[in-house]
Amino acid sequence: MIRIIVPVIFIALAFPALSQKGHEQTLVLNNGSRLSGIIVNDSSENYYVKVVTPQVISIPKTYVSSVQRINNKQERLSQSSGYYLRFGASILYGKSDESSTSMISISLSNGYKFRNGLMIGLGTGIEEMDMPLLPLYAELNYHPFNSHVSPFIFLKSGYAFSLMEDEENNYWYGYTKEAQGGFLLNAGAGILLNTWENVGINIALGYRFQQVSVTENNNWSRSSYATEYVTRFNRLELQLGFVFR
Repeated sequence: MIRIIVPVIFIALAFPALSQKGHEQTLVLNNGSRLSGIIVNDSSENYYVKVVTPQVISIPKTYVSSVQRINNKQERLSQSSGYYLRFGASILYGKSDESSTSMISISLSNGYKFRNGLMIGLGTGIEEMDMPLLPLYAELNYHPFNSHVSPFIFLKSGYAFSLMEDEENNYWYGYTKEAQGGFLLNAGAGILLNTWENVGINIALGYRFQQVSVTENNNWSRSSYATEYVTRFNRLELQLGFVFR
């Protein structure tokens, strides 16, 4: 009988201690403050409490040795500046006279980021809008916050050079075709996900304007003439890229 009673007594004594450490409890401090949490350890001098809900407690200043400010990532940019490199791909979506079309654009740019969140750089890439194009542009970005998810606005402007080869030229009949490319403009807004310390993921939505022109020269007859065709593209742009700092 004693062999049965002794284990039962130990279990009965241990059960309150286990329940005390596993359930949320409220500790009343000497100054009247109340602290709710789970007691994870109970030593001879201290309670180790895991606080489970946000709460306000009163702490005597004599218990505090110093107060330090925590750097909030949502604050405005402080003194972070330096060079950056941006690589991205875009889908240019729009409508033509016949149907909806989508085009791919690849871009690469680099520049300098200032302490106030302003980024200025130069870029290039490769894309196709009725003809292969090589754009050269200046870009301006503004990041008002240095947060994990940082919103920004951007503006790009420059000129796209045509890479179309003169395959249709027929010098025997005096017919030539010249492609000149044209002015480009790109503006929009997006977010920068600072996933790693020096690398971020860039997602943006914007408007893209591109002008291209083709001149057809006909010198076969006695009266030579030239015809210029100008096409203006207005496209919705979805960007995805990486920013290296």
